[in-house]
Order: sequence, then structure tokens, then C-alpha cells
Amino acid sequence: MAERGESRPSGEPGPSPSMGELDADQHRILAYASAIGPEFDFGLLRAAMGIDEELLAEQVERLVHLRIFRERPGGDRFGFVEEEFRAQIYRSLTESRLRVLHRKIAEVLEQTHPHPTPEVVSELGRHYFLGKVPDKSLEYNRQAAENARAADEPEVAANHLQRVLLDLVALGGDRRREQAEVAERLGDLYYSTGNFPAADRSFGEALELLGGDQPSVRARLLLARAEVARENLDVEAAVRGSLAAQKLFEATDDRLGIAQTFRLLGRLEFQRGAYREALDESMRALDQAGAVRDPRFLGRLSIDIGNSFALLGPEVRSVAIEWYERAIDRLREAGDWVELARAYHNLGVAVGETRPQDGLEYLERAREAGERAHDARSTGRALLSGVEMRLALGQLEEASRDNEQASRLLARLSDDLGLEQVEVNRGLIAEKRGQWEEAEQAYTAAATMCERLKLPADRAEVEFYLARLRHKTRDTDGSRTAYRRAAELGLPRVRPNLAQAFEELGHQLGEPSTPGVPASVSRPPAGAAPDE
Repeated sequence: MAERGESRPSGEPGPSPSMGELDADQHRILAYASAIGPEFDFGLLRAAMGIDEELLAEQVERLVHLRIFRERPGGDRFGFVEEEFRAQIYRSLTESRLRVLHRKIAEVLEQTHPHPTPEVVSELGRHYFLGKVPDKSLEYNRQAAENARAADEPEVAANHLQRVLLDLVALGGDRRREQAEVAERLGDLYYSTGNFPAADRSFGEALELLGGDQPSVRARLLLARAEVARENLDVEAAVRGSLAAQKLFEATDDRLGIAQTFRLLGRLEFQRGAYREALDESMRALDQAGAVRDPRFLGRLSIDIGNSFALLGPEVRSVAIEWYERAIDRLREAGDWVELARAYHNLGVAVGETRPQDGLEYLERAREAGERAHDARSTGRALLSGVEMRLALGQLEEASRDNEQASRLLARLSDDLGLEQVEVNRGLIAEKRGQWEEAEQAYTAAATMCERLKLPADRAEVEFYLARLRHKTRDTDGSRTAYRRAAELGLPRVRPNLAQAFEELGHQLGEPSTPGVPASVSRPPAGAAPDE
């Protein structure tokens, strides 16, 4: 580096010039290059511009010396030194100019890549879309969306499908069926990533586009919206949607569709703590789907059946494990990574009750499948469920680390159910450390969240933890108060894994034996029961 007062050595690049210092040819090169992207191939730039190769090479060399471009190894690829400078150039161009540039770039790409790779297909979709050539854009963005879905990139696929929807409008004519189909696919993508508001909007748009046409498709969309309502804990809307879909499926004799409605009704029963009723609905779904042999559906249904057995008591835990293992085989066959993550998660929870180290290994597989599906919620829930297993193994620091990592992930997703379990875990960790005040604060915060979210089953568990903690700190009156609240909420029934400890605590407090009070309850937390 040159010292102060010394002249810069010959050939060392100086500071980037202002736009006013560039000549017309350089402005034109920069316009095309900025439209191609942060990096570009020399051959693509030359062909799109229709310029002499030697002249372009000289100009690009000058722009390298001016520290606007940097040359990649090999000399055929260049990039902008500063992305903000590229963006500034791009923003300065008029819409009509950009339309021409992107169209020319797309035409060259298409001519030079008769058998385009997925990366080139994506670029063709982008350039034809920005070049306002809707028929070509539609073709390539459809293909790019399918490529992205196959590569487990749902966000990228959704971006391409949004372009497809705009292209269908630009092409004109009555394309409502096509638009509805794309909107449904968008909804499926958003649902798979946990973006439930966007999924519901897309499913609703598809229903509006269809009107009274295609009852089988309408039934599928109604069921999809019911699934979103279930995720949002809107039980009434979920039941209404399920029954409306079921009528349409029955009218069209759609056995798989009927099975799907029974499955959803079973999941709703599970959410309110009616595990035997949930199992009955799941078995009705299995009966309807028996002749269809859809591995994706059967895999998901197998998880639900396993969940019901898992909460019917430890004596049938082995049956639950068998159903989770069946689910894993079927979901692997279907390539359904989101549900595979759920299957491994629930298998880990079931196994971890007696073999925490093995449970952690299954939860790690759940995280891997969730990461492959780009599903941050699966990752966060798996971290949460591992906390109690780590505590059982005496791994306090690791438990705290995983819980806080899960908290950051789930906060970004606004996952209130998961965040409630974060507070429960904080209480469990503080209790293990003997930090009684911090534990009580965490349990109290979790109980408040349960009440706000209308999660009586979760609250029953938290009240039990409060009762246990207060008994340790010799707050007998406070312990009895929390114990009685847990009993009123039916803890032995909704948390059979805690029933024995609950009864033992009651005996120490001089409380009468509580066999379990039936209650309308919601989903168990991720750390203590299956991820429904």
C-alpha cells in the first residue's frame, strides 16, 4: 500500500468513478450487466448487446481498472465490486429500457441453452417475466417452480408461482381454472413452511376463482382451509370446513377425500384431549383409504394413530412406536420431508421417555428432515422436545442452549404454542438448578400463556409443575391451590405420563385421589407429548 505523499503505483486501481465520469459505451455495458445480475458471463453480455468482442473486452478491462467490475478466474466471468453500485444503475433505468434489456438477455439465454439446467430455467423465467413476455415467462416459471419443489426450496418455488399468477392475468381471457390451480399450489407451499396466513389467503383466492365449479377441487380447498384453522386453534372453523368438504367428497365418491376429512376430525379430537375418539376417527380414515394406497396420506395418518396411542398410557407406548416407524417408511417413500420430521420427532418423544439418549438421536433426525424441508418450526420443536431428555441425562447447559435456540427460531415464526413450551422448559431448567424464584416466574408466565391461548391441557401440566415446586419450597397452601387446578383440568387423563407423580404429590399434600376429570382440552406441548 502506498504511503502518504507517494503516488499510486502504475496499474493499481483507483477509487470508483461517479456515473458522470463514464462514457456512453460504458453506461450501456453497465445497464446490460446490471440487468443480468451481480455476476455475468462475458459471452452472454456480448451476445445480448450485439457488440464487437474486442471492443467489449477493452471496455470491460477499463471497468475492471476503475474498480467497477472484478474478473473471476478464467476471464469469462465478471462481477460487480459493489452490489449497491449495481442496484443504483439498475434503478436509474426506465421500465421500457429494462423491458428491452431483460427480453434480449432471455432470448440469448434461450438460444444458447437448448437444454437448460434448472439454474438457467430460473434465469429464463426471471428475464422473460421482467421483459414482459408472459407466454415465455409462464412456461419457464412453471418449470422453475417444479424444479425448486423437487430441490426442497419451497420459498423459491412460491416466488416463481407468484410470477405465473401475474402472467396468467397478463395473457387475458378466462383462465380462472389455471389461476385457481396455481393458487392452490401456492397455498400448499406456504402451508409446508408454516406461513399459515399466506396459505389461507391462497386457498381462499382459489375458492373465489372456482366459484361453484369443480366440486372435488372445492372440497380439497375447503379441507385445506380447515387445516389452517386447526393450526390457528380455531376449532369451530376447522370443524365447519371439514364437514363441508366431507359432503362434497361424498357427493363425488372420493374415498381419499373422505378419508382426509376423517383424519382432520381425528386431529381436532386429539387437540381437545379426546384421544380415544381421535383414534376412532383415524381408524375410519384408514378404512376409507385402504383401497387407495397413497403413501403420503398413509404416512401422515400413521403419525396421528401413533399420537393417540402415545397418550393413551405407557402400556401402549410400544404400539405408538410401531405406528411411527410405519409412518417413517411411508413418508420416505413419498419424499415428504416435513411430515418425516414430525414422525421422527414423535418417535423421539415416545422413545425418549424411557431411553433419553436414543430419543435425542431421533430428534436429531427430525431436525435434519426439517432443515431439508426448510421448515424452521420442525427444527425448533425438535430442540424443545430434547430439553427434558437432556435434563434426564444431567445435561443442564445443553438443555438451556437448545431451549434458547428454539426460542429464537420460534419467535421469528410467531409460534405461540412453541414459545409457551419454551417457558415451561425454562422453569424445568431453573428448578433443576435450584433457582426456585426463576422457576416459579417461568411456570407462571407459561400458565398465563396457556390461559390466553385456551390450552387447558398445557395449563394442567404447568399447574402440576407449580404445585411440585411450591411443595419443595414449603409453600403448602400454594402447592395445594396449583394441585387442585391441575386436577380440575383433568391432568391424569390428559397427561398419563405424569399421572403417577401427580398422585404421589397429592398423597404428600393430603389431597384425595383424583382419577382424572374429563375436560375439553387442547394440544399437548411439544416437550411432553407428540407434535400434533
